[in-house]
Amino acid sequence: MHLAFFTDFHPATLGGVQTAMRALCDSLRGLGHRVTVFCPPAPGSVAADADIVVLAPVPALALSNGLPMVLPTRATRRAVDAAFAARGPVDLVHALTTYGCGVAGLRAARRHGLPVVQTMQSRDDTMIQKYAPAPYLAALTMRWLHGVLVPLRHQPSHDGDGRVARLAWRPLIAQAQAADRVIVPTRHFARRLAVRGVDRPIHVVSNGIDDALLDRIRGAAAPQRPAGPPLRALWCGRLSPEKRPLEAIAVAGLVENCVLDVYGSGPLAGRVAAAAAELGERVRVRGEVSQAGCLSAMREHDLLLLTSDCDTQGMVLLEALAMGLPIVYCDPELSETVPAAGGVRAADSSVPAFAAVLRDLARDRSRLAAMREALAAHADEPRQSRHSARILAVYTEALEKSEV
Repeated sequence: MHLAFFTDFHPATLGGVQTAMRALCDSLRGLGHRVTVFCPPAPGSVAADADIVVLAPVPALALSNGLPMVLPTRATRRAVDAAFAARGPVDLVHALTTYGCGVAGLRAARRHGLPVVQTMQSRDDTMIQKYAPAPYLAALTMRWLHGVLVPLRHQPSHDGDGRVARLAWRPLIAQAQAADRVIVPTRHFARRLAVRGVDRPIHVVSNGIDDALLDRIRGAAAPQRPAGPPLRALWCGRLSPEKRPLEAIAVAGLVENCVLDVYGSGPLAGRVAAAAAELGERVRVRGEVSQAGCLSAMREHDLLLLTSDCDTQGMVLLEALAMGLPIVYCDPELSETVPAAGGVRAADSSVPAFAAVLRDLARDRSRLAAMREALAAHADEPRQSRHSARILAVYTEALEKSEV
């Protein structure tokens, strides 16, 4: 098959969506399929890739993570159609995001009479409601802009949602309803979509990690993890409000015999550095690292501190699972992915609740050994090779439906 991927994040940028996309692309290509990625440019200098079609972004307009934003304008349509003509035929469109490029993918599929598969994994309702500077205005703007581009004929169910959540859910529902098949990484997100009126076939397929990368990291000499104090916690992600890196630093400040390594970059980098400096050597800001660097670091730590409360699955969680790193988290929804004996869920998302868990683990480190043993049985579950066949089955169903 020749697959056209549409994503609002260039594959060369860092992030969970990009990491999962690269693993899927490499796996599909390894199975003999052709994948062309349509996306915005990456900030800075990036080597050209013959399998990537860079779409022109809107000047002075960016996504919440600061990356360039593409809108489905006439110029975007012409660029996509020209690429389809030059690189075709295309068999299927897979939209991996729900913003400008995701919408452009939907529209391209309909123009060219192609089936479209939509991946849904963004909890925009929670992120906007909790972390947007002006939640109602942000949700209203997204709902209006997306509604102009992707109409929704039937009023969605609200399932008890408040005003902001209803506005934030509307683009997600419309995007899903416009597709032939929907892929989500977790059962809980599938339920969220279904109760709000999405009646398209929804397939639950986990994100994955590149097999070759896992084998390379595991094949390297394992670092010697000290058995005694201090407790070594790792936090990894985008330094942005919804990921809560400042809360992670505050947790470390409340726990004696605990050091925290923070990996990542983003809009809160300055505040993170300042907060870490107040705690001296107890918090070390490591900066942006590759996925390989993150996986390697996980072998040197005692636990992953996952402070986010609005992830649908979280690639860093899958990476910890693959590396056998015990997980401390707060979001009940993530219990679907964290093995029951492989992590500890804090009583709530507060800093004191996280600190209480870390204090207990610092006092009784035997619990960490038990968690690592429990995780060992699940270490290969995140391998991309375990999920690609299911993705291909979804593609096949979508193609067969379009031929009826």
